[in-house]
Amino acid sequence: MGRWHSIAAKKAAWDVGKSKTYSMMSKLIQLAAKKWADPKMNPSLDLVLQKARYHSVPRDIVERAILKWSGQLEGEQLEEVFYEGYGPAGSALVIKTLTSNTNRTATSIKTILNKFGGSLGQQGSVAWQFDEKGVIVTDGKVKRETIKGKEVETVLPLNQEEIEMEVLDLPIDDISVEEGTAVVFTQKVEFAEVSKAMDALGYHMVESDLQFIPQNEISVTGEDLDQLNTLVDALENDEDVDKVWTNVK
Repeated sequence: MGRWHSIAAKKAAWDVGKSKTYSMMSKLIQLAAKKWADPKMNPSLDLVLQKARYHSVPRDIVERAILKWSGQLEGEQLEEVFYEGYGPAGSALVIKTLTSNTNRTATSIKTILNKFGGSLGQQGSVAWQFDEKGVIVTDGKVKRETIKGKEVETVLPLNQEEIEMEVLDLPIDDISVEEGTAVVFTQKVEFAEVSKAMDALGYHMVESDLQFIPQNEISVTGEDLDQLNTLVDALENDEDVDKVWTNVK
């Protein structure tokens, strides 16, 4: 499924620099908090805060993000904007951004695409080739214990039989277990329920988010594939880009 085809590739794709992760998580928190600052009353904010915990985002960054939303600290007015485009060999791209300046972001996305053999498409030009689904990745259950007065967390190796038995009782579409990691797919509307249930069961989340999964993959090889990888890397390094999805194996 594009860049989701290999579980190992998934884990590598999520291993981004901490500064970029923290910056993007701050933006996500600000955006979600606009609806309601209390996570108990705002499922979107609750999920983002849950994701921040998965990524070990420091408490001060989380608190500053909420203060920026409330106006107690100066902050940017953020928007979630999706761009669609084409890469080498006719590959399809969906690009999610969080931006305070849509003109700047649109110009940057277009420049990167043009530089590395791609082009910007119109809204709806390629998104129809993808399904938006929940994707939850776990590598085991968390064991908490107190050692010398300090609470220590350890991730126990994934038990394939246990997770299949527990997760199959939840409203999921599919589960794939490979190399000590499980990837659970859900419908968009079921994502929050499944994510919370797995968290309550004690699973350690490598990632938990809504993703665009290609309905059909295409094969790209040689120089075209190298150019596509360079293009995706350049997009992901842009300060306003949260995620990039392709339909390439």
